[in-house]
Amino acid sequence: MLHRIYFDANEGDEQDRFDLGIPGSLADIAPLAGKLTHGMRVLCYDNQEIEVEAILEWDAKYKQWMATPQWDTIRRLDEEEAARLGAT
Repeated sequence: MLHRIYFDANEGDEQDRFDLGIPGSLADIAPLAGKLTHGMRVLCYDNQEIEVEAILEWDAKYKQWMATPQWDTIRRLDEEEAARLGAT
């Protein structure tokens, strides 16, 4: 099972990576301290009920995690499933 990490599509960089240094992402990352690794696959979700697999990258310049989305894995959750997963 992939770890779920919040993302905001408006927070990213010129390389099309999600910025995981935002409060919602950091809240999901905190319990995973020491478990995340460069190249690890995670499941990123947003408040619009979308999930997409992504590959983690440690950005040494900004000293934070970034995630490269794998757009071929995008999935829209229905309301019931989103509520069960806590995406809304």
